[in-house]
Amino acid sequence: MHYEVNLLGQPLRDEHVRGKAVVVIDVLRACSTIVTALANGARSVVPIADVGEAGRLASNLDQASYVLGGERDALPIPDFALGNSPSEYTPEVVKGRMVILHTTNGAPIFPAVAAAETVVAGSLLNVSAVVRFLRDSEQDAVLICAGWKGRVSLEDTLCAGLILHRLYGGVCPDDASDAARVAFSLYDAEQYDLYVALAHSQHGRRLTALGHADDIAYCAQTDAFADLLPRYDGSGLTLAKPGIAQRLPVGDLHAENRAA
Repeated sequence: MHYEVNLLGQPLRDEHVRGKAVVVIDVLRACSTIVTALANGARSVVPIADVGEAGRLASNLDQASYVLGGERDALPIPDFALGNSPSEYTPEVVKGRMVILHTTNGAPIFPAVAAAETVVAGSLLNVSAVVRFLRDSEQDAVLICAGWKGRVSLEDTLCAGLILHRLYGGVCPDDASDAARVAFSLYDAEQYDLYVALAHSQHGRRLTALGHADDIAYCAQTDAFADLLPRYDGSGLTLAKPGIAQRLPVGDLHAENRAA
């Protein structure tokens, strides 16, 4: 199978994804939030491209059946109940409800790649589930790093590199694309302390300045939800398999990441 990497999160034409498996990667924080919300019992997560679309969708729903969440430029959206911190998506808030999610970078990618054969959400939290899916799918795949406003982001590239590292068995093949080789090499260099890498990333520093340092530690956990795979069906994300994955104890985040 051939694995391509899109480092910039730019919209892809249908022909670039048709017939392929797509993994949307937004470590800080959209995909980590999607994984967490579904793990905590959300009925679905509906990623939307703009705030106005959220209002239109919500206006047709019973108020008790949904919750609005997300961010714009890493800041809370006025009149939205939740931000984009995974810690806000607790069972008490999301269980049995639809989460309507708008974010600056990650959420708009899902509807933009609806022509793909299969679309899933990937993060460090569920990396093993993503790797198993790609191994079993027998399809060429595109790993789309959400980035930040059309720019490369270290954390998403790092996650793509970890996925490739496992798929390639730790040895980058000679025919890997330049983007795949960049992602693989970044993970190879930073694998011993993913938390530190995320904390020192540009977006990690941005989140810390906004008071969200705890989100970085949470999102840096490798395989906290190792069996959970959010799959996008053209309208929303639900769990690919029934049941809720067991969360690993957080423990010493730095030690766990070094062992990953």
